Amino acid sequence: MLEAEQISKKFVKGVLRRQTVEAVKEVSFSLPEGKTLGIVGNSGCGKSTVARILLSLLTPDTGSVRIDGEELFSGDRKRDRARTRKIQMIFQHPESSLDPAKKIRYSLEEPMRIHHMYDPAKRRERICRLMDLVDLGEDLLDRRPRQLSGGEAQRVMIARALTLEPRILILDEPTSMLDVSVQAQVLNLLKELQEKMGLSYVFISHDIDVVRWFCHDIAVMQQGRFVETGPTEKVVENPEHEFTKELLTMRL
Repeated sequence: MLEAEQISKKFVKGVLRRQTVEAVKEVSFSLPEGKTLGIVGNSGCGKSTVARILLSLLTPDTGSVRIDGEELFSGDRKRDRARTRKIQMIFQHPESSLDPAKKIRYSLEEPMRIHHMYDPAKRRERICRLMDLVDLGEDLLDRRPRQLSGGEAQRVMIARALTLEPRILILDEPTSMLDVSVQAQVLNLLKELQEKMGLSYVFISHDIDVVRWFCHDIAVMQQGRFVETGPTEKVVENPEHEFTKELLTMRL
């Protein structure tokens, strides 16, 4: 479904004293359909850079990304744009991801207008269906983001991510800003949607306990590299790398 092979990315920082920083170093993984890969590591380890590469917001210096066997960075702008529709993102801060001046209805319809999907009537029908899918009432469509709770805003973000009919979602700390009870509700909703729609997830987090519960496989990231990967239970129960052991100790 999704394959990354030896992707690397460097950034140059500083003006007077320029310094090259290797944010991602030869990262490889594969994500089957309907499965979840958890990427866990401390702040600054490169998790978000990997996410931005998968979303085509950054181009890797080396390596390749493939969706259904097709290169994501082919150089053909029209084809690449069509492929990026297959992979969408749910951000950590839903309130800053929604236009505060626009109603929820506008925010949900906007991606479909940009990609010329459906006529206006069909878009309205799809918006209502998506709201039902994420367990929200249609009355919320005429509200603005500030009128939503954190849980409602994140559900709206899930609905918006689904408007373009993606097959892969990048979940960047999607519940870290929510109360524990609301966090569980959102994660359960994401699991239900995965089962119903056959979605594949890349789940980025610093919380190894959440990753253990939510993800089929795990990749432990340190200083731009994957230092340990495998089925989640196997890695958590029998960690081999010292950094993985350290992460498990830190949660206690």
